[in-house]
Amino acid sequence: MDKLYNNPWFVKAIAFFIAVMLFAIVNFDNAGNQPGALPTITNGSYTLEEVPLNVYYNEEEYAITEMVEHVQVNLRGPQNVLTLLQIARPAYDVFIDLRNLETGTHNVNVQHRNFPNELTVNIVPQTVEVTIEEKRTISIPVDIELLNKRAIKDGYTLGTPIVNPINVEITAAESIIQQVGFAKGFVDVEGFDDSIEKSVPVKVYDQQGNELHIDVNPTVVDVKIPISSPNKDVPLKINRIGELPEGLSIKTIYADPKEVTVFGPRNVINSIDFIEGIEVDLSTITENTILEYEVPLPPGVEKVIPDIVRVVIEVEAEQAIEIDNIPLEVIGLAEQKEVAFALPEQEIITLIVKGTTATIQRLRQEDLKVYIEVSQLPVGEHVVPLQITGPQNVRYKKPFEDVRVIISEVLSAEEEESSTEAND
Repeated sequence: MDKLYNNPWFVKAIAFFIAVMLFAIVNFDNAGNQPGALPTITNGSYTLEEVPLNVYYNEEEYAITEMVEHVQVNLRGPQNVLTLLQIARPAYDVFIDLRNLETGTHNVNVQHRNFPNELTVNIVPQTVEVTIEEKRTISIPVDIELLNKRAIKDGYTLGTPIVNPINVEITAAESIIQQVGFAKGFVDVEGFDDSIEKSVPVKVYDQQGNELHIDVNPTVVDVKIPISSPNKDVPLKINRIGELPEGLSIKTIYADPKEVTVFGPRNVINSIDFIEGIEVDLSTITENTILEYEVPLPPGVEKVIPDIVRVVIEVEAEQAIEIDNIPLEVIGLAEQKEVAFALPEQEIITLIVKGTTATIQRLRQEDLKVYIEVSQLPVGEHVVPLQITGPQNVRYKKPFEDVRVIISEVLSAEEEESSTEAND
C-alpha cells in the first residue's frame, strides 16, 4: 500500500477524482436550488509566478548571453479547469524559439503550449530581448596554487605540481571568452610530509581575478605534488670478506653509483656519513664481475635513492715484490715505559707484497706501515700480533705473525738519582 501512495500518478488520479467530485457536488447543489435549470459554471483567474522561460536554439553553435529567465503567466477561464490545473499541474511549456535567428540582439515573442484549451493565457512580458552569440572553444593550462606552504614540516621541500590533463577546454560565447584570464585549482599542503595525489575542481577567473561561472571541460583534474624530505648524498662502504683465489689480485672494486641519496628527518640524516652493510665475498670471484646489491636502509631513514646499486669488481693476474728494510713501529707506548724486542730481536723486517702489475709498480716503502699495538699492555713480557697497513687491493706475506716484546718502566731523572743515593 505504501508503494501505491508513493506513486505520483496514483496521487494525481486521486486528486483529479476529488476535484471532479467537488465540482459535481457544487454544481448539483446549484441545480437542486433551481429546479429545471442546468448547472452554471463560474469563471475565475489564476496567476503563475516565476515560470521558467525555456529557450530552444542551436546549443552547439550559439550561446545566449542576455535574456530574462522567468515570466509571469496569467490564466482566465472556468473555475473548475483552473482548480484542476492547480491540482494536476500539467506539463505546460512557456518558451521562445530562436532556431531560425542569426547572431545579434532580437525581440522575440514568448510562446506557450499544453495549457487547457478552455483557458485564456496571458504572459508578462509578451516579448523578451535576447542576445545570441557564436560559441568559441579555447584551451588554457591549469595552474595549481598551493595553500599553507609555510605549514609544511621543517626541511621538507615542495616540488612542482604535475597536472593531468595539463589543459582544460572552455566553450562559451565570444564575449565571455574574451573575459577569460586563467584557470586554477587549489591544494592545501598543511600537515603533509609525503607526496600528495588528489583530484581538484577547476575554477576559471577573469584578468582581475573574479571567478567566472562558465562551463569547463574537464571540471576536475588530477594533481600530484612531490614533497621531498631533507636529504643528502653519502658514499657507500663496501666490506670485503674472504680472499681472492690464489694468483688473482683486485684491480679495482667500486659501487656504481658511488653515492646514494638518503631521505629522512634532518636530525637523522645529519648523523649519517656513509652507508655500510654491502659485503662482497672475494672467495667467489674468479673473473671480472658485476654484482647487484640492495642498499641497506639505516634506522630512521625514510628511503634511499637508488635503492639498488651495482658493485663492479675487476681482477688481474697477481704479481709479487719483496720490500725490505721496513721499520717495525711501536704504537701506543705510554710515557716512562720502554719496549724491547725478544723475538725477533731486530726492528727491521722484509715483506712480500702481492697485487696487480700497476699497483706493484707504484708501491714505495713509505706506503707501508708495519707496527704492533701496546697501548693496553702492562709491564712484562707479551706476544703481540704483527699488523700492516698500506694501499688497497694488495696482500702481504708476513715473515711472522706475532712479535714477543718486553715492556718495562723507565725511571725519571729524579727517581734515578733517589735510587742511586739509596744504594750508596
